[in-house]
Amino acid sequence: MEYVIKGYEPADALRYFEEISAIPRGSKNEQAVAQYVYDFAKDLGLEARIDTTYWNVVVKKPASPGCEDKPAVMIQGHLDMVCEKNAGTAHDFEKDPLDLYIEDGLLKARGTTLGADNGQAVAYMMALLARNDLVHPPLECVFTSMEEIGLLGALQVDTSDLHSKYMLNVDCGPEGTVFVSCAGGLLQEISKKVRWEKAGGDTVSLQVRGLLGGHSAAMIDHEMGNSIKVMGRILHGIQKQMEVHIVSLSGGSKMNAIPRESDAVITVPAGQGDKAIEIASHIAATAKAELAASDGGLYLQCEKAGAAERQMSLADSRQIIEFIFLVKNGVYTMSMEMPGLVVCSSNLGVATTDDTGVQLTDFIRSSDPTIRDHLDDEIRSLAQLLDIEIAPADPMPGWKYEAESPLRQLFMKLYKEQTGKEMVAVATHGGLECGILKDKMPDLDIIAFGPTADGAHTPDESLDLASFERTWNLILATLKALAEQ
Repeated sequence: MEYVIKGYEPADALRYFEEISAIPRGSKNEQAVAQYVYDFAKDLGLEARIDTTYWNVVVKKPASPGCEDKPAVMIQGHLDMVCEKNAGTAHDFEKDPLDLYIEDGLLKARGTTLGADNGQAVAYMMALLARNDLVHPPLECVFTSMEEIGLLGALQVDTSDLHSKYMLNVDCGPEGTVFVSCAGGLLQEISKKVRWEKAGGDTVSLQVRGLLGGHSAAMIDHEMGNSIKVMGRILHGIQKQMEVHIVSLSGGSKMNAIPRESDAVITVPAGQGDKAIEIASHIAATAKAELAASDGGLYLQCEKAGAAERQMSLADSRQIIEFIFLVKNGVYTMSMEMPGLVVCSSNLGVATTDDTGVQLTDFIRSSDPTIRDHLDDEIRSLAQLLDIEIAPADPMPGWKYEAESPLRQLFMKLYKEQTGKEMVAVATHGGLECGILKDKMPDLDIIAFGPTADGAHTPDESLDLASFERTWNLILATLKALAEQ
């Protein structure tokens, strides 16, 4: 193939990046790239295995001479990429190679995502496997699949034959930061089967609008309004003064997004529609004032509507309203070790209505499993009191911050030696594969990092090639230090 990236180092890693960029590798379409990496390793004479169900690949490389007795190091990243393109871009992510180009030292793809997330890790690992001039302990390179749609590959990785003491995850950035913790997750699928009856009284339509929303990890501590919770507050307020029957309830679209909009249609006793609107408008104004500094665009559209055909029973409506009003939402606990870090949170992300009743989706994030389980128990206990069901669910493990990490201390020391700058330790409330692998291998000492790459998951994605080289040099220095200590 004709290579685009010339004059930049490490030339071999960048060549591998170009080669995987020619292979379509969206989530759930990793078979070809997984086979490519597996064949690459086997051609090098390395021990490798491939999972032909989930398309994870594990490759082992012996230590460099004299380092055989050193603890093994896992290098880890994911094979899949997010496939997004600009309107008007003629690109088929199922068969077309990415169209790479360089602009002002930044590697980009024309009209599409670049896949530096996480092609950077794949390229680094391939170069580490192929080179014979490096000093390093035994290496265990783990290439996972379907990370972008829920860390699904990592959940299925077989670690029974892995023996690493240290783990370098290369799926974070920017350069100069080292990630030291991430949240796990627990999805709660909540449902209430209801008894339908013929509707009566005044029908009122309510629409919560104007909120900003945002990612339920990055924005959960920014005091954004949750439209479903605002709606629950409004319905609770009306219910305190009159009977309320739910006709329909909806809001949000994704478990991991703070919902921006929510709709409800209710019935109230005949002649009480105007009073219900007055109550709702007052509560919405109060909520807007409370959110003035963080999410002040809230407004309520509220009016009488045409007669409804059916409504939920009074008891079912009351239980649903009280659950939404009372259920925990937002930040639950903060870290006392790392200022500003959210340890545990909950996001009531989706509400829908169908013929059976109401379904809600709540997503708990936590880097501490005991706090996660406590919050889960609180919400389930509330649901039980209100005759609401929550389906059984398996949690996704988090990665709890550890004050003592020899690997992190070494890595930060080497970064300062190379750059003269202090590296910043960062904990994220988002999910990383580190949590899953830490759960499988509890003794792992983990860091997560990467070069500067901006615009992930968008067609504006770019990789800073100078940063790519500096990060490569830091990886080599870290492996050498671990081999010599």
